[in-house]
Amino acid sequence: MALRHSLCRVARPAVRIPSIGAYHGIPPLSSNDNAQRSAMNMQAHQMMLSRNFSAAVGMEGVKPTLDVAKEMPREYYEMSNKLIVKLSIAGDEDAVAERLTREVMYVDGLDYEAALAKLKAIDAACNAGKTLNDLPYKAGALTAYVAALASIPLCFHLDTCLWFNEGFVTTEVAEAKDLETWLEVGSWSWTWMEPPLGQISFFLLCLQMARQQMVNVGIKPFGERTRVARVQKVVAAFPQYQSEIVEQYAGVQVGLAAVE
Repeated sequence: MALRHSLCRVARPAVRIPSIGAYHGIPPLSSNDNAQRSAMNMQAHQMMLSRNFSAAVGMEGVKPTLDVAKEMPREYYEMSNKLIVKLSIAGDEDAVAERLTREVMYVDGLDYEAALAKLKAIDAACNAGKTLNDLPYKAGALTAYVAALASIPLCFHLDTCLWFNEGFVTTEVAEAKDLETWLEVGSWSWTWMEPPLGQISFFLLCLQMARQQMVNVGIKPFGERTRVARVQKVVAAFPQYQSEIVEQYAGVQVGLAAVE
């Protein structure tokens, strides 16, 4: 019995078991490089899966046949419900519209064409008040364009600078020899153009910083708040449909990326 136990305790030679990478042409690594070993094993695993798939199909890749190509959806109305939902959640605007169209079909029991006609009524609700809400921004854009174009002759065109100086500034006109080029005219007119341009620039910079700080603390700017209010009105006007679907569609129509 003692001899048997002693024989069992005889040290056996260590057997080296090759890693999975050895079967795929990946060189062995040192035992202390765990991070690199893990990456190599992952690479070998991916290669093994790729080879198994290729062996299963009998080729490196399977190209679609003509019949498979014919089955591919080419329009949104040909896509499945699951695909439409996934695309709409991802922000695809056409998928959002298609999702609401199918919601109208389901709730009202309409066919596709009748649901599209119903969608036009929802579009009209989305655009209600748009003209009034956009008026401040259009006025601001027009003012900015006019000011940008007018600033050039007011700085560098001699006749315009003389007219503006006579009507609004009344400072001394520089000598004729100092107004021979447009750069000399700009140097003279800059004595009164610099204060308003500098102050307006600083004023706009402060407004931009204030707006960004409002966004940082979660306060929606005026434009975004008006668009959110329009979306909420649309959702309230069509309570028979799923609110999330209507909300997403209205948000796209009024220019919101997402409604919180």
